[in-house]
Amino acid sequence: MLIINIVINKHHLNKKIELPTMKILLTLTIVLFTLTLNAQEISGTYYEGPDSISFNDNRVIFSVRGNDGLGMVFTAEGTYEMMDDFILINTESYSGAKTKIETAAAEKSDTIQLQLFSEDGYSIKGIRAEFLNKKGSPIALSTSDEHGKVFHRIDPKITAIKVSDLLYDKTTFDFEAGTDYTVHLVKNRVLEDKIVIFKVEDRSDKKLTMKLLSTDFNRSNPSASQLIKLDKKNAAIIDRVRLFEKPEY
Repeated sequence: MLIINIVINKHHLNKKIELPTMKILLTLTIVLFTLTLNAQEISGTYYEGPDSISFNDNRVIFSVRGNDGLGMVFTAEGTYEMMDDFILINTESYSGAKTKIETAAAEKSDTIQLQLFSEDGYSIKGIRAEFLNKKGSPIALSTSDEHGKVFHRIDPKITAIKVSDLLYDKTTFDFEAGTDYTVHLVKNRVLEDKIVIFKVEDRSDKKLTMKLLSTDFNRSNPSASQLIKLDKKNAAIIDRVRLFEKPEY
């Protein structure tokens, strides 16, 4: 029970509020402030060095480096929602630069030929090409030569090809016999049809402190308990907290 004692005498009006009441009122104020802050949509564009994340209504677009320190940059756009301290981003088709695949009639009937280019048109050496069966399992592996080319003998078990590299985008495409492929890889890793999870450590109108927990969370419609479990699992391996700030104009 909240008790407010008001003592009146001839000389002054003395209001005494018991200490437990003050603690309760202070707690309620903090809770209401926190709820109000969390209920507010994040808006605007925030930067951390070359990284950026931009919120507009329920949409978001971002370009951020990964946690591994290798320099890989992840880019994506889509819709987002807040769940407690977590930002869940459902990525969609990316409107920026992304990997392109061109096809042509095969030069040799018994050989699969791949040509790997960067987005600037330069041949890329050392790109990994995996040849997959109908179950999606690799049955052979090759890497591109100094001319950015891969030659692999035809195998009727091959149904798809996966191309990947640590510093470039990765892509998987269906294989058709009698076809050669030219792949233009962008430098960034483009995330489409993925669930990306950020953990918000602190936020204000000008600053957003977050951790990148996952670029491909493997559960649709994740629950709060699943997100907390993900956060705890990553606590020991992800120590990079990102401080994004709005620019001062």
